[in-house]
Amino acid sequence: MSSDKPRAVTLTLTRFAEPDSLVRQSLAHALAQEGVSGEVVFVEQQVDSAITADDFPGAKLELRIVRRKLAGLSAARNLALDEARHGLIMFLDADALAAPDYAAQLAAKLVNDDVAVAGARIVPQWPGNPPALAKARAVYDQYSLLDLGGSTQPYHRVVGAGFGVDMGKLPRDFRFDENLGRRDGRLFGGEESDFTTRARALGYRSLYVGSAVVTHLIEPERTGLGWIAKRLVYAGHGRAKMGGAPSPGGKRTNADWLLAPLYVPPYAIGWLWGKFSG
Repeated sequence: MSSDKPRAVTLTLTRFAEPDSLVRQSLAHALAQEGVSGEVVFVEQQVDSAITADDFPGAKLELRIVRRKLAGLSAARNLALDEARHGLIMFLDADALAAPDYAAQLAAKLVNDDVAVAGARIVPQWPGNPPALAKARAVYDQYSLLDLGGSTQPYHRVVGAGFGVDMGKLPRDFRFDENLGRRDGRLFGGEESDFTTRARALGYRSLYVGSAVVTHLIEPERTGLGWIAKRLVYAGHGRAKMGGAPSPGGKRTNADWLLAPLYVPPYAIGWLWGKFSG
């Protein structure tokens, strides 16, 4: 493929219950991608939604809408994998705004023979001041954020708000584990980490691509203590189901140590739930 020919990609996002205003913003940014050709596959679980392709005149990519009630986020992503017309597939959350070159930047790394998964730099747009608890890395991570700077580097995981895969390198039946990930409105997680771990086990690398930028719009209700506590419970549950240690991973900051009495108990409760539930 010549360097000046746009790479063909499929961008995909799904909506469970996010408001139309958020979904339209995310779709508009996905459809405005530069430096690539291809399509956006929107898995719409609000089957009576009024959103149509006609809502986005001048879109640079084709919009295909698949309306289906599904068991959860992993099921929606697997449906998108089945529907995708191209092997380079970029995922976005329904409340995430991709920079114009997001897909092109990920695609440029995924075409390397030994790379199967690439994650974006995901930065927040808070509705006001960030919650004080978000100063702790263990809590900050629960907002589907990842910011390691503008470089490209090997990294062991991706975050669901923005990442890409090269399905041409993976087995045809390679899919997200539908026992993981958000479903029925519950904040389970871990499906992207599991997907990446299994791809790495096949001998492929996963990368963090700092030049591929996504802005994650944080809804106001997600800054309250109730949402944070619930999210931590589900994070602990997911870690246990994946066989992880009963504590948040990563290097601790001073804020992590200071705020640990507030965020560790719900996380530990979730871990015990996941460890001893069926």
